[in-house]
This record gives sequence, structure tokens and C-alpha cells, in this order.
Amino acid sequence: MDYNSKKNIMFTTSFKNFLALSLIELMISLITISCIVAAFTPVITKKMKNSNVTISGNNVSDITTDCSDKFSSNCKLCTKSYCIQCELNSCPIGQYAENKSCSCKDCSTLHSNCLECDSTKCTKCKDNNYYINNGKCETCPTGKICDGINAYDESYCANPPTGYFCEGNTIKRCSDKYSANCASCNSVQCLSCISGFYLDSNKDCSACSYRCAQCKSENHCIKCLDTNVLDETTHSCNTFCNSQISYCVTCSSKNICTSCAGGYYVNLSNTCSPCTDIANCINCSSGSKCDVCKQGYYVNNSSKCALCTIANCAQCDKDGTCLSCNQNYHQSEDKKSCLSNERRFSCSDPNFMRIGNLCVTRKNMGDSYSLPIPATVTIVETGGFCEARKQNCCWKGATSKVCNSNNGGYSGCNRTVCNWNAAKEICAKFNYAGKTWRLPTVNEISNWGENSIARGANGLMLCVDQSGYSTSAQCANQESCFGSFNDYCGANIIWSSNFVGDVIYTARIYYNNFLNSSYYSSGALSVRCVTEME
Repeated sequence: MDYNSKKNIMFTTSFKNFLALSLIELMISLITISCIVAAFTPVITKKMKNSNVTISGNNVSDITTDCSDKFSSNCKLCTKSYCIQCELNSCPIGQYAENKSCSCKDCSTLHSNCLECDSTKCTKCKDNNYYINNGKCETCPTGKICDGINAYDESYCANPPTGYFCEGNTIKRCSDKYSANCASCNSVQCLSCISGFYLDSNKDCSACSYRCAQCKSENHCIKCLDTNVLDETTHSCNTFCNSQISYCVTCSSKNICTSCAGGYYVNLSNTCSPCTDIANCINCSSGSKCDVCKQGYYVNNSSKCALCTIANCAQCDKDGTCLSCNQNYHQSEDKKSCLSNERRFSCSDPNFMRIGNLCVTRKNMGDSYSLPIPATVTIVETGGFCEARKQNCCWKGATSKVCNSNNGGYSGCNRTVCNWNAAKEICAKFNYAGKTWRLPTVNEISNWGENSIARGANGLMLCVDQSGYSTSAQCANQESCFGSFNDYCGANIIWSSNFVGDVIYTARIYYNNFLNSSYYSSGALSVRCVTEME
């Protein structure tokens, strides 16, 4: 064999070996890629399945983790139209979690006449005129009696459910024959009462004493309402805990404080310490976390108080916005700076509207999407306590409660309400455009009712009514305003400047009418401020 033949054989053999090796490496690479894809596919598939969303084709490229602008902060993975991974753990009673939008929706939007529900079916209807059939609310059938869940007829008379009794072959509610507060009965008498009432000597239901949830008699309480403490000696409920714990508002026992008055926090010894332990802090939730700083400071990312560096700004936020300016200055439109009042104020800012010769703040003072209130006013969260007869108090809206949106999307349950002294101080210290602001008079408020733009999305953002009295716009719940008069939230009433003694004359908004009313200065009502315009 000549040299060239040997060379060709060697080349052919080397090429075959190279080709075989390359094919093996390619197969290994493909297998590796397949394993990686297979490892991630179940995760993505699971997310798709849990959200009931099918993503295919070009839509896969739309998947992103930047979802906060499209959905709530609970959405961790999404497309432009769907939330794929929603970490919304629970919703308030009366709402359900919708995965597509990653938000809580009212049960009434799932099924009409539904009061409580889960994500697929109704669990309780709005009243006794309905019952649940296949997860939906249907009208109570003729000849039957319903409780919002079940429908009963004479077939139940052998063993009537709790809250019902039989007369002859007809089933009836206990509350139809006896007291409306009767929980169980027979055809002769009421046998037990609902929570907050007791069975008296006349076999009727009478109310327990104030702040008592369950009792044996009017003055013998066995369980108090939340935020109250049972005195086992007198069997009465006390708002305040052991006086030995200074500034304590609520407690789990006589010596263990669970919440303190404004400006104090619960320390490791279960007593109250001042928020001034944190430099320049006036309200805090712990010894290391400030919630409200004194004027000229703001809460930074470390929950401490940092100096506001915006020129002529009296109160600023950590995102670089000014909440209120010094005297003779006002906020710029982007709230990033304070401008001199030399520029003419025209009442054209979206937070204001003009009615006649008055410029009026459109939304409740102190709301998160409205205008701020002075740092000298005590602000408490939903359910917090503020002694309205001694302090200038404001209560934030009940965001955890079942609320309906009203007036152009301005959510009813986020309203802020204040007592009269706080309202007067808020308007007197409201520093905007160099104008002098004040509470309106009763006549001024009443005149607004004659103006077609005084309510609604394009006018003053006022509630029709409050929770418990109307379902059209639930503005606040009574348990949100502990410390105000009768723990009362009047988000449908506006404070005025007219008063005699402790009684303030106000304006009540009720079904599109403005009616003069009166209230005690320790009540919790809406705040609107006005200033005269040329």
C-alpha cells in the first residue's frame, strides 16, 4: 500500500471518530437542555393551572414579574391581562379572591343577592328572603321559611332547627313571635337570646350592659366586647386596663397591656413607653418602628425619623414628596417642591372644587389619596382608641371591612373621620396657597345641596350613608372609632363651625339631600375645609 492510500485511510478513520464524538456531544447537550426545561415546566404549568389561565404561543413572552402596576402587590407573576401567580391569602367576609385580577371582589358580583361566599359559590344570602341552591341565592319558595342559607317547611316540625318553632304544622321563626333577639324557643316561650342579650324574668330578651358581649343578667357580664376587659369582681366591662399601667388602652389581663394611647407603644415588659425613645418620633408601633414623625421630619426606610430636605416643606414623605409646606408656600402639582404663594391660587387643583365664592376641599382631610392633617393631631388605625373628649383625634377608615366603592371609585371604606376639635385645628393649620382655611358653616354646607355638582365623582366626594344603615355606600363601621361619642363613625356627616356648648350643628348627607343635624364634639365625622375666593 502506497503512502497516499495509508494517508486516506487514516484521514477517513479520524473523520469518522470526530463525527461520532460530535454527535455524542450534541446528544448530551440536547438531553441537558431537555432536563432543564422539564425541571421548570411543572412550575410554570402549576402556576398556569392554579390561576385558571392558559398561556400559549406569543403570550409566553409577555410573562413578567413586574405586576404591581397592572394588579395588586400580591401578584408575583403575570401577563398584560392575567395574574398567573397570586399570593392573596384571604379576603374580608363578604368578598372572595379572584385569581385573574389578584384582588378581592364583593360576593354580590359573583352571584346576585349573595352576602358571603368563596371563590365559586355563595355560602350565605343577603337576608331571609333567599336560600342557597347549588351555590346561588334563590327566592324563598312559597310556603317555606328561609334563613339566608336553608329553606324550611312543615317537614322540619319533628325537629325544628335552632331559631325556629312549630305552631301546628307550620314552621316559624322565634323572632317572629318573641323578641327579635330571641335565639331559640318553643311554641310557649323564648329559651335563649342572641349574643349581647339575656333571658329576663319575663322570658324575654333584654340587653346586657354597655360593652358586654355575653351576660347572665344586665349587670353580670361573662364576656366583654373586643378591646374591653372583664372585671371578675364586679362582673362589668372596663375600657381601660389596670391604672397601674400608665397610658394603657387595652389589655389581655390586668397586668398585660396589648395597646397603648397615641404616642406610646407596648414594650417588652407589656407596659407603655413613650415614642420619643425614637428621636423626633411622636407616634410609633414599637420601640424601633416610628409611624409618625414630628413636623419637619419623615419616616425613612429604616422606620426612623429623617430630616425633610425639601426647601420650605413642613412635612414630607420618604418618596421625596412634600405633604405640607411652610407658611406662604404651597405644594407644586407633583408635590416635589414648595412654591411661593406669589402665584395666584385659582382653586383648580383636583383636591379642591369651587362652589360660589368658596374653595372647598373635595375629599376627607387625612385620606391617603387626599390632603394631609397636622402632625399635632392623633391619628389611629382602624379599631384603635383615641380619647375624643381629651385629645384631638382622627380615625382611619376600615379597610378590612366589607365596603362598597362610591362616587367615581373613591373607596368608601378608606374614609378618615375626626372629632370636632381636631377638625377645627386641621382647617386652621391647613397651609395651602397662603390662604386662611376654616370649617364651613351649616348654611354654607346646606347651600351646597342645591348645587348639582356638590356630590359624586365630579364634585365633593361625600358618602350617601354609613355601614349598617345603607348598602349603597358603606363608609365606615362603628367599631372603627373607639373613643369617639358612642364609638360612632359619621362619614356621611360634615363638621361645621356652628356650635353651642358641646353640641355642634352639622349637615347630614342622606339620599342626595342635605339636612341640618347636630352632634357632640367628641363624635367622629368627615372634615371639609373652605376658604373665600375673590
